[in-house]
Amino acid sequence: MTAMQMSLPKPSRPLLRAQAGMSLIELMVAITVGLILVAGLATLFANSSQSGNELDKSIRQMENGRYAVELVTEDISVAGFYGELPIEGVAWSAPDPCATALASLGWDNATSAVPLYVTGLTAAQAGALTCLPNYKVGTAALILRRLDTTAVAASSTASSSAYVQTSRCVSDPNATRFIVSSTASDFTLRDLNCTAITQVRRYVSRIYYVASCNECGVDTIPTLKRAEVYSGGMAVAPLSEGIDEVAFEYGFDTDGDGVPDVYRAGLSGVAAAADNDWSNVVATRMHVMSRSTETSPGYTDGKTYSLGLAGTRGPFTDNFKRRVYSATARLNNPGGLREAP
Repeated sequence: MTAMQMSLPKPSRPLLRAQAGMSLIELMVAITVGLILVAGLATLFANSSQSGNELDKSIRQMENGRYAVELVTEDISVAGFYGELPIEGVAWSAPDPCATALASLGWDNATSAVPLYVTGLTAAQAGALTCLPNYKVGTAALILRRLDTTAVAASSTASSSAYVQTSRCVSDPNATRFIVSSTASDFTLRDLNCTAITQVRRYVSRIYYVASCNECGVDTIPTLKRAEVYSGGMAVAPLSEGIDEVAFEYGFDTDGDGVPDVYRAGLSGVAAAADNDWSNVVATRMHVMSRSTETSPGYTDGKTYSLGLAGTRGPFTDNFKRRVYSATARLNNPGGLREAP
């Protein structure tokens, strides 16, 4: 080994520093920051979830209210449809709304009686009926009557319903304007050709009212329900839940031109007056107050709600959210027949 090689310095090595862990203060700060972040995320999630729940409640409430209005006003528009039966000169009858026997439905050939197509019931009148189960006290009701818009063969009638057959043959007995029955063999009136048995239409009689529950015995959600007459009984069906109250105004045609001249919450009570006769109603205005089916924590309903001529409601000071929907429907059949050609 030469002297030059002996004098070369050795390569230097990096100095190793001792590793030190986190101090207790640093650890506590990190945990605190982490907890703050987690709490913020949890709060954000909770608020988002609550907002989503409230939005869902509002959507369902609006759907229920609008559905109730559309369903009833659609039925109002066809009330008074009696098919081929000429209603000139008929005597309008007001049968017991809860009657189900054929002889008690308001049809009578001897007196040319035909049941009224619309009748409003006050809260007192509706509460007195025995055929409205779980009726919500203090709410009005509406009776609508008509024939089914679809005619069927007399041989296909169902024994659970009442059907009406109208004569269209000049050779049929003059005293028999119509036949009301639930038995196919009773229908003997003939069509225009006077050979074929004319078709029949199912009689439809419905009462719209508010019940204090949807699935009674399970919940206490106010619900719009419909009681419908069938031969030998009545069937009640829930239509729209969360309906707190309904109110109706009736447009009376007082001069016979088919146009409502005055709206009232019921009959005027003036003897012989046009607005004291249900057969002069040609339009109906409906107000529906819908309520959320669940409470909203932190919300207090301090609003008042207008139900037209029925007055205002509220404030309720509870945790339910409410809205009011209104619509006017024309009774096309009674109103159309009054119009000048």
